[in-house]
Amino acid sequence: MTTAQLIALDQILFILVAAVWAAAGGVALTAARQPREAARRTFLAAAALCAAAIAVTALRLLVTVGLARAGWSLVAEKVTLALPLVVVPALASAVISLPRLLRPGPEPSARRVAFPLLVTAYGAAAGIICGVVISYPVTAGGVVAVLALFSGASALTWRLLTPGPLSPGRLSPGRRSGDRWRLAGVSVLLVALIWAVSGNWSGGHLHAGHDATAFGVPVDQLLGPSGREARRFTLTARPATVRLPSGRTVEAWSFNGQVPGPVLRVRQGDLVEVTLLNRLPGQPVTIHWHGYDVPGGEDGVPGVTQDAVKPGQSHVYRFRATDPGTYWYHSHQNSSLAVPRGLFGMLIVDPAQPPKGDHTVALHTFGDRLTMSVDGSAPTDERATASIPPGSPVRLRIVDTDSLPLTLGLSGVPYRIAAVDGGDVPGATDLTGRRLHLAAGGRYDLTFTMPSRPVLLCAEGHPGLLIRNPGPGAPAPAAASGPVVDITRYGSRVPVPGRFDQEVTWVLDRTLALVDGVPKLGYTVNGKAWPYIPTPLVRQGQTIKITVVNRGRDTHPMHPHGHHVQILSRDGVRANGLRMDTFDVAPGEVWEVALIADNPGIWMSHCHDLNHAAQGMEFHLAYEGITTPFDVSAGNHPA
Repeated sequence: MTTAQLIALDQILFILVAAVWAAAGGVALTAARQPREAARRTFLAAAALCAAAIAVTALRLLVTVGLARAGWSLVAEKVTLALPLVVVPALASAVISLPRLLRPGPEPSARRVAFPLLVTAYGAAAGIICGVVISYPVTAGGVVAVLALFSGASALTWRLLTPGPLSPGRLSPGRRSGDRWRLAGVSVLLVALIWAVSGNWSGGHLHAGHDATAFGVPVDQLLGPSGREARRFTLTARPATVRLPSGRTVEAWSFNGQVPGPVLRVRQGDLVEVTLLNRLPGQPVTIHWHGYDVPGGEDGVPGVTQDAVKPGQSHVYRFRATDPGTYWYHSHQNSSLAVPRGLFGMLIVDPAQPPKGDHTVALHTFGDRLTMSVDGSAPTDERATASIPPGSPVRLRIVDTDSLPLTLGLSGVPYRIAAVDGGDVPGATDLTGRRLHLAAGGRYDLTFTMPSRPVLLCAEGHPGLLIRNPGPGAPAPAAASGPVVDITRYGSRVPVPGRFDQEVTWVLDRTLALVDGVPKLGYTVNGKAWPYIPTPLVRQGQTIKITVVNRGRDTHPMHPHGHHVQILSRDGVRANGLRMDTFDVAPGEVWEVALIADNPGIWMSHCHDLNHAAQGMEFHLAYEGITTPFDVSAGNHPA
């Protein structure tokens, strides 16, 4: 089984284990209140449930062993806490309860047979709490909370199963006093639980750079140069209406009245100056240059590198276009709302000698309709067309602006993946009929020579782009249906760092956490949600190894701002060293990437499924000595 399948099975089993042990204990309890003949049948039913519970517990133990092979972070809380709390009582139940349930003769007492079964059920329930509250890493507060609940439930059950009058009216004053002390003890345990779990959810302040008293270089001084020779653009955020060819009308947010926003096309070496004007009623905006490693103060993250631009205000971004490639821009203020509504566009940096046959393709979903915008045209949810003479070189620059990955295919011609996330792919080879997995926020440049027959670019959920020759043409080819290319092994390998100054682990999960100040099921990193996720501190010039582990059941396209990373391995298999800025970590996967700390700042890193980011999966990577005067609580909402 794959790691993802083992994770799914484990989540089923820890509920099933608790349910079966609880059923066995409950049935054994009911037998004590039945006539002898009926009680014997009930005890046998409890014995069958106990045997089944032992079997599913053993299966969960085997699943944990399988998960452990993929990495300690997938099983830490299971091995150290959850499994001992169920396995040890399960052994006691097998030795004490099961033989007595099966023994002919006088019926055993409910306390002797049911108590071990119920304690095992509490241990199994503690395993559920471990998975939902503790995750990874295992914290002292989480351990105290789980042990307090387990011990309190077990002690209370023993007390309730003790023979004697239980009615309050029949208790002696001394016994009533003892019950008050027990009630006080339970209350103390609950307070300890709340304190411990609350400490586990939160993790202190964001980062020293956010403190007003912090000393260092403010991030708003890390700006791009200014100059009279700059290529100047103006982007005005304002409402717009998008009418799709299918007849659907979408009330959108736009740049310059169009969705997508204008394609900003510059040449390598240009100084770029973009003025953002906000004419959106009641909605602040920023511009983040996705995948472009701009200076720290130009990153467009509200509360980190700037304050959000309020309606009627403006902001100027400047950076030198040193790296050619395909990039895009979007608002990072309330991005889980702003990007789906249309506040995005493409940024193309041409090399000194621009390629011929260059075309942009932006994929975006409005509601449930996937649309395609070719060369900055209005989005269409019907088949797009283009006319290119045979023999012409073609370069399709494709971006997934959604929060979910897309499956692409190009049929009718051999093609190459010439670039990924703006960077060229060394040793790119021809592909025929193969499909591609494109991460949310990621980009592929596909190149080919136009043949004499039509070519079809297909995108999952969209009729695609049909490229024909001028004049009458042949019918469209069938959509590509071949295997999906493993982008981490495509092309030739490139050198990767051999030593690291620091190693960082990001464990991705969905657990109980403080999200927007409210305890809820959120998307977490290392057991915590924004803004409580610990911030790795790096120094300029360091090489950082980042291990990303996905313990959950959702795919997470991880996007570190201000840097590209080199892919070292996926699930222990050596990768090609490709440079990416957005990489999909599927359920159960373990990625290792290398990051060179060569761009000082305080950088947002997050899942580019923007709904996941809004529910906690965003955090910082910060350089020592860099501070920020901005705060996320002053109307700045980066997710």
